[in-house]
Amino acid sequence: MLKKYINTFMIALLLVLSTGCDGWLDMRPINGVVKQDYWKTKEQVRASMFGAYASMTGNFRGVHVTENMFLWGELRAYMVGLNQGANFNDTQIIFGNIQPVNSIADWSSFYGTINLCNLVVDYAALALETDQTFTEEEMKNYVAEARALRALMYFYLVRTFGDVPLVIDAVDTDEDELAPAKSTKEQVLAQILEDLNLAEIDIYEGHESNIASKGRMTKYAVNALQADVHLWMENFEMAVQAADKVLAGPYGLVPQADWARALFIEGNSVESIFEIQYQAPQNNPFFQMFSFDQGRRFIAYPSVLEGVYGFNPEEPEDIDLRSIDASLKTSGEIFKYTSLGPDTRRTATESFANWIVYRLADVMLMKAEALSQLNRGAEALEIVETIRERGGAAMSTVENPGPTDGDAILRYILNERAREFAFEGKRWFDLLRVAKMNNYSNLDLLITVAIENAPVTNLNSIINQLRDTRSHYLPIFNTELNSNPNLVQNEYYLR
Repeated sequence: MLKKYINTFMIALLLVLSTGCDGWLDMRPINGVVKQDYWKTKEQVRASMFGAYASMTGNFRGVHVTENMFLWGELRAYMVGLNQGANFNDTQIIFGNIQPVNSIADWSSFYGTINLCNLVVDYAALALETDQTFTEEEMKNYVAEARALRALMYFYLVRTFGDVPLVIDAVDTDEDELAPAKSTKEQVLAQILEDLNLAEIDIYEGHESNIASKGRMTKYAVNALQADVHLWMENFEMAVQAADKVLAGPYGLVPQADWARALFIEGNSVESIFEIQYQAPQNNPFFQMFSFDQGRRFIAYPSVLEGVYGFNPEEPEDIDLRSIDASLKTSGEIFKYTSLGPDTRRTATESFANWIVYRLADVMLMKAEALSQLNRGAEALEIVETIRERGGAAMSTVENPGPTDGDAILRYILNERAREFAFEGKRWFDLLRVAKMNNYSNLDLLITVAIENAPVTNLNSIINQLRDTRSHYLPIFNTELNSNPNLVQNEYYLR
């Protein structure tokens, strides 16, 4: 359903972005003629909102949003290693040589999507004046979708870079600010929550089809993101409340027998809350990243199969059913996004698996994590057991924390998240979220994963780096620093 609007979007995007001068983040201002002439109909508003979604699936300013969602969420967590096709920037991140010249720190694709959302937030209401068929309810929903999608983009940015520029107004004229300074993490998170709280009021619970309801922001996607943000901020009661709203929605865990096929091959399953849509012939970037056909970029570390999933070749019957032929191969091939079945792989022209942002199991384990910090450990453990049973977890990975041992339960949940969401762009954020709890009381988690898998030649340097909490955020990309005199490099990288 989304794809039928792409051509309309491209026309709209050209109109909106084609005028004005180059500036920071390539936010080209729209002149008065375009502003007055474009926002006339509900179809134009719809095309503009769909354009924001489409910006995440295309090669927007040279970078796929979904590719960076993976890179930012996985490379420093040491479940993903380098394959033959890894490039220089991949290698530098894995080896801990993170510099401002590394293009993995390029945030422009996220700000591109943010700017498209800003346009909808600021101008959608103009169409009410000229299109009598456009209802206020429809308009408010589109604005709510834009706010929610903008919040998602900023949540990735604040977790990856810390303090970032907070741009929530569309660029109107050449006189508008094109070089904003950074806002604090606290300010960005406050804006994220404000956007989500406002979006929750007006956004629809579902859209016109199953694909639309999975591929666009809905009230339940807003609630899932709220739970994630509150968990990051250690607002545990509010995280539980947001998660419960999702759990009351129209979702269910897919059966284990359908786990890989329903979630990653077919997509848009009953478990899915929000996923970024790819459809033929529009390919995702994952064939180039994971396929073994031509020695692609990334491979799973051997410790993932044995340490995370508990696989013992001497006891092959005790196997996590989410592991071999589902998430990865025994060779280390990352299989979730290239699979068409246990023994069948996608070709380069068939690489259009969706990128799942939120699914029900994720929200369930978010709730469990929050419960573990609210002295409700027994409830948390029940959720973990439900996920393990559905996933066919190996007996070798069973842990038995006491219901009052919040820290042990928390770590058990973190281990289960590694099994359930391996290579889904969540591991680094999970580790960092738990590590920084209670003023970094769990910093040892980051050190431990580095000791297990970081390159031996750079291990001491990486460990020392991780001990400095300022290093947990990527540097500001040098291109942004050069084009924006108001930006200051993140403190760790000023040395």
